[in-house]
Amino acid sequence: MLLPISKKLDFAAIQGLRILGAIAGISVIIGTLTLSFLASRPQHLPVKYKLTRNNYTFYLESANSPTELQKGLKYRSYLEGDRGMLFNLGKPYKNAGFWMYKVNFPLDIIFIHQGIVTKVVHNALPCPEQPCQIYTAPIATHVLELPSGKAKLTNIKIQDKLNFYQQQKSGYSDKI
Repeated sequence: MLLPISKKLDFAAIQGLRILGAIAGISVIIGTLTLSFLASRPQHLPVKYKLTRNNYTFYLESANSPTELQKGLKYRSYLEGDRGMLFNLGKPYKNAGFWMYKVNFPLDIIFIHQGIVTKVVHNALPCPEQPCQIYTAPIATHVLELPSGKAKLTNIKIQDKLNFYQQQKSGYSDKI
């Protein structure tokens, strides 16, 4: 039996849509898995600053963009003893808050406003799932995260002035 041409075209279109639907479904699944994988990868930012305090030097990555600030040190398995991350909040925040969600190791969290320490949190513990404790400070323009114990070791306390030096490729540095 012969089908009219329009029915043949309708049948072909339906078959084509089924194939495209399957391809689209597989693409959505693969895309979702890829995005999930990329979102849970640790970020490693370039070292842009250094802080020397009581004969200890820390080399600091700098988080500046909203994405970098949000990810911070999440998903990393460790942080070397002479490393840290400096978060540039971009403006002063009252009751600035940080948490340890998805951070895998304890940290010292130092809140800083215009170079002056406003609060020090010693040994903030990892928080694998919510709810997590939120650590706040009265005001901050920057937040420094160092391996746990380094704030005590270097005697960082409220009202201290911290000087960060920008690392340059030439080997010279400028104070910020």
